[in-house]
Amino acid sequence: MEHYGSGKFTERDDLFLISELAAGLGVDAYLVGGCLRDHILGRENNDLDFAISGAWKELPAAFAERLPGSFFWLNEKRRQARIVRKGGQGTKVYDFAPLCGASIEDDLARRDFTINSLAISLCGDGAEIIDPLLGRDDLRMGLIRACGRKSFDDDPLRLLRAIRFAAELGFAIEEKTWDSICMKSSLLQQVAGERIKDELFRTLAFPGCGASLKRLWESGLWAEIYPAPYAETMEGHIACADEAERLCSEMGHLFPEGRERLAVYLNREVEGGVSTLPLLKLAAFIGVDGEGKTAPLVERLRLGKEAGRMIDLLCRDEKESFRILDRNSSERPFYRFFRDREPAGPGMLIIAGACSVISGPCFSRLLGFYIKRYDPQEGDLFLSGAEVMEILSVPPGKAVGEAMERLRKAEGSGFVSSREEARVFIKNLLTKEEAMR
Repeated sequence: MEHYGSGKFTERDDLFLISELAAGLGVDAYLVGGCLRDHILGRENNDLDFAISGAWKELPAAFAERLPGSFFWLNEKRRQARIVRKGGQGTKVYDFAPLCGASIEDDLARRDFTINSLAISLCGDGAEIIDPLLGRDDLRMGLIRACGRKSFDDDPLRLLRAIRFAAELGFAIEEKTWDSICMKSSLLQQVAGERIKDELFRTLAFPGCGASLKRLWESGLWAEIYPAPYAETMEGHIACADEAERLCSEMGHLFPEGRERLAVYLNREVEGGVSTLPLLKLAAFIGVDGEGKTAPLVERLRLGKEAGRMIDLLCRDEKESFRILDRNSSERPFYRFFRDREPAGPGMLIIAGACSVISGPCFSRLLGFYIKRYDPQEGDLFLSGAEVMEILSVPPGKAVGEAMERLRKAEGSGFVSSREEARVFIKNLLTKEEAMR
């Protein structure tokens, strides 16, 4: 073991408080895992993990009272507690769990990867890193290495977590660890969809999605999430996701006046743990011929109604719509395009551009319209329902709804581009007997 270098980290008031409480309660307390890894790498991390030998409720409860912060159980049966403190410097999270095994070395040996198998004792002198698996060496070499042969058997979600850490840190996966991931990919079937969803979308939130998707595919993990019908064209699907990511990163330069609006759109949270940008990358990977084929993926990941609808829209084949819009000079169909696909429209455009199913001029015009003039609160159709009833001389009912839907499609295709054309269109429905039924 070697000294941590700077004592500033261990001299933090919150760590000193835990040390004081542990001594008073007669238990051992260790700072463990990712916060140490990130401190060594010079990365910010406000999530701190602790392993304690006893006082599993008393210590975190007293810490919450003195900090102050909010105490709640993550898993009371397993004696895992969390304290959350919100303040001017952001939210800090403190997780407490029982020490696994007879010693801290036993505990660290049971963790996921060597780069996370680090600890500092908060009792006694402290300030020394406990590193039995040489995790700091792997940090220096930039390697993700499993702690042991049973690491993935103990928690199969670690199969995905290895790929997430590779994306997050820019590390390589050590050869034996990679071979083990490939051999044990079927273990992912044991993992609940909600946990897979969280790990997958955290992975796709980082740049370089193509490399992550390639690892998912080559390891066999993707087949355990969503058996893809496009194995022979997998490279093209990965390239499309890569290009979609590139376009998203360059949108602010291509359309500087819309930088803020596009950033808000891409960072919008669709549901808990799922924002637009990683969802868009995933849809680009599936491809624009995936409409109606996403139901198994939605079910496997336990996506909510809104996220499920959005990924289905993002995977919709709109080649014919883009051809019509490309020939149209009126902006009314542009409005209808975005309004009918709310809120997926901009993402659908980006994926279409990445997969080369829309012309450059049409892409620029549509996205420019969205940035400068699109307002989802604008009037929906050229004519109101009351106006349609007056023209048709019919009372409220099925005929009016059918006429309004036909008008909506006509406006969306550009066939109707003014109030006068809308009135003529509705009058013409009088000659169609089926419209009046």
